[in-house]
This record gives sequence, C-alpha cells and structure tokens, in this order.
Amino acid sequence: MSLKPIHQLASLNTCYSTFNTSERGGILSYGSVSGITIVEYALQASGAVPVGLQYNDVEHVDLSRQVNPQRLRRMDVSLGIVGVVTDGEFVTDWIAITGTLMPGQPAYVGSSGTITNDASLGSRRIGVFMSTLTVDSHLVTFAGLGWSRLQMDPSTHVISHENDPANRILIVTPGYAKVRVKHNHMSEMAT
Repeated sequence: MSLKPIHQLASLNTCYSTFNTSERGGILSYGSVSGITIVEYALQASGAVPVGLQYNDVEHVDLSRQVNPQRLRRMDVSLGIVGVVTDGEFVTDWIAITGTLMPGQPAYVGSSGTITNDASLGSRRIGVFMSTLTVDSHLVTFAGLGWSRLQMDPSTHVISHENDPANRILIVTPGYAKVRVKHNHMSEMAT
C-alpha cells in the first residue's frame, strides 16, 4: 500500500499518460517515449521536472473488467491515463529520508519518484512534510505491477511473457510520512 486511505485531495489532473506500471504514491516527472510526452517515476532526481503525486496504481493488465469504486485506483497500460495530484495532503511510503524527518521540512523529488528531505540531490521542491516518519520498512513496486501473461505471436509462433514478474523492480522504503504536495512548489529549484 503506497497511499494510506485518509487524505485531502484539492487538485487532481487526469490529462497525463504513463507507459510504465507502478504503485501510486510517488512523484511523477515529465518523460518521453518515441516522441510522446509522458509522466513517469524519474530514475535520477537531478534534472527531473516533477508534475505531481501519482494517484492511481498502473497495472499491466486488469483482469477484473468490472466497474466499481475501486477501479478509480487502477489504470491499465500502455499509455494509460493516470491521475496526478497537484495539490493535497497524503500519507505515503514513497519516501527516502536523510537524517531525521521533522514536520515543516521542505519535500523534494528524489530518485525513483521518491519524496525526500535532502535538497542536495539537485531536485526540485514539491511541497512540505507534515509529520515525522512512521517506521514500517517494506518494499514498494517501482515497475512491474499487475498481472502477467504469456502470449504467442500468431505469425512467428514466438511466445512472449508480458510484464514478467522476474523483471519487477522493488524499492525499499523506511515507512510512512504525511506530505503536503503543492503545485507552486514544483517550479522552485532546490537551493
């Protein structure tokens, strides 16, 4: 679980597409695939231009195919529409903390879409931390979320494994923290 259910959502933008599967709760930045502008978790914080917090899980294949309120938390790829929060307060585990986390500290985009209190990464400010760290070390899915499937190419008869679980990328998180994401902070450079 990357976002705790209790949150305050002030602004949600659904005008962005993503190409990769991932859990919600991290900071999406601009990227490009074959000349198409997308949003994704940036591998390196330096030079990343943050857009906002990922509101939906993005899965490779959603086999439920039924409409229910939980559907709002999952989107399919490829180039699936993803909800991007540009203003709100969330308790997330997509964090990478340096030293002690204190309420009121600035929050910056970190590597792999994490949220950090370390401005030395050369990253941009995305908001402010609203709590201390709630220690609960576990893994979050950076890429490879959702069902996997085998399929055969009808012309070549080659079997391919889509969204192979062996290729899943996991990131260790130290726990949860409440963060206030604010769009006007995303244009500020770390100083």
